[in-house]
Amino acid sequence: MTFMNQPLVRLWLFLSFSTAVLFSPTVYHWLVYGGLFIVIAWIEKVSIKRILRSLRSFILFLPVMVGFYFLISVIMSQSTLGQIFIEISTAMMKFLLVIAIMNLYTIGSGSSSVFQALRSIWMQFNKPWRKVEDWFLFMEMTLRFYPALQREWSRWQGIHKALGLNVQHGKIRRWKETARQLPGMIMIHLQKADDIAHAMTMRGYGRQIPRGVAQPIPFTLLHVSALVIITYLFLTLHNLAQI
Repeated sequence: MTFMNQPLVRLWLFLSFSTAVLFSPTVYHWLVYGGLFIVIAWIEKVSIKRILRSLRSFILFLPVMVGFYFLISVIMSQSTLGQIFIEISTAMMKFLLVIAIMNLYTIGSGSSSVFQALRSIWMQFNKPWRKVEDWFLFMEMTLRFYPALQREWSRWQGIHKALGLNVQHGKIRRWKETARQLPGMIMIHLQKADDIAHAMTMRGYGRQIPRGVAQPIPFTLLHVSALVIITYLFLTLHNLAQI
């Protein structure tokens, strides 16, 4: 495994990138980070169109966010309208780029590998701490059942659409139907989680702590060096763009 394919290094890369964007004060920063985003998307082989589609929900709520920001700025601050519009544009551009960066990370790699990498590091300490093992199990089960719930919900919507149910109703009517159906679906998945927990207890969960990792992910000094280099590069870009 190369150091860039290590889940923790990838996570640190995208978190550092997002943090650098949030603290970017000038247009030159945005141009540099926008170009870097395109380069990373090309390396990750992720289509820009796919990322733009993932931003559709954010763009739909953008007018509402801009409206709230504008009202709060007018009431709470003494800035002129021009300054307020500049602040709003700056904030929205930053958030838009940050969401695009994290969507690129989500498309390129799953979050479950991050917890597998953390468990691989934790296993090397050989500490018999049950609460830490329970936390890892909780996060892994959450990451497993959320996509399953999403698939079930998409399947349920597809069935209703195929049967011609709630197709011509308005959004408010569909939201009410969602509010009625979603609790029952969540209860079904909670029951599945309870069955899995019972099966794990019957198979001896907790008798050996820390638990082993089926496919451990290495974390060496090379990966630590990569974290330091990534931090240094973004600090350098931040300083160079201000010159």
